[in-house]
Amino acid sequence: MGKQFHGEAANYPGAPKNFDPENPYADGVAMIAQREHVVREKMVKVETSKLLRERVQQCYLKEGVNHYQNCKEEVKAYLESIKNVGVHRANIGAHDRAGAI
Repeated sequence: MGKQFHGEAANYPGAPKNFDPENPYADGVAMIAQREHVVREKMVKVETSKLLRERVQQCYLKEGVNHYQNCKEEVKAYLESIKNVGVHRANIGAHDRAGAI
């Protein structure tokens, strides 16, 4: 069983069941639904990364000079969340697979 969502998120459909990745053009409606599903998942990842970045910023302000030690877990979570996330290769660098090409 998957995650239980509440409110508006509970009404969004998941990945279409009749989408065939081997032949994506077989069913045009399923292809569009799959595309929308992928975009929606990417946008959720982007927004999650933004929230984690805000946590890192708040931690830096709160901890001051000790932020290297006290904000380590927040920074690790943020760096993990930005891997392969973004639009048009915005995150090219050591923390993105696209940067290795």
